[in-house]
Amino acid sequence: MRNLRLRSALLVPMWLGSALLGTAAVSGCEAVAAGDDFTQAYDGYLNKCASCHAPGAAGATAGIETTLDFSTADTARASLKTGSAAGLTGNQASCNGVPFVVAGKPEQSLLMAVLDENVRQNLDLASHAGCDGTAATDMTIRVGGADADAIAKVRAWITAGAE
Repeated sequence: MRNLRLRSALLVPMWLGSALLGTAAVSGCEAVAAGDDFTQAYDGYLNKCASCHAPGAAGATAGIETTLDFSTADTARASLKTGSAAGLTGNQASCNGVPFVVAGKPEQSLLMAVLDENVRQNLDLASHAGCDGTAATDMTIRVGGADADAIAKVRAWITAGAE
């Protein structure tokens, strides 16, 4: 019985802590909880993108995607939220100027198109008619396919407004 009371006493502070974190996020606090969808997607998959998309990355191609920086979760989040494709050549050039993320609209976000085959094949952007399923590149072939969980977390982050 004593052990049961101890366990119950420990559950209340953990629950209270979770409730307080949720309240802070809702009240407009700028801090991002460690367990948010983007951080989880970065830690589980998107961090691999830094092998090409980070200052001094070994796999970087000069002049291409100069606006992307996946060196940390914070820089990745910032560059995805504010950046657009830049420096693309050949077939992909029609995607230059396309935002990486359109808050609330994963189906119109270039990030989703390069990660998810279904989004890529159905990509139809009125503002960039040439940026379609044949122009958006499958970036998962470079670092390995994104698992369904990582894609779901990126989708949830974009759908929730990409904050």
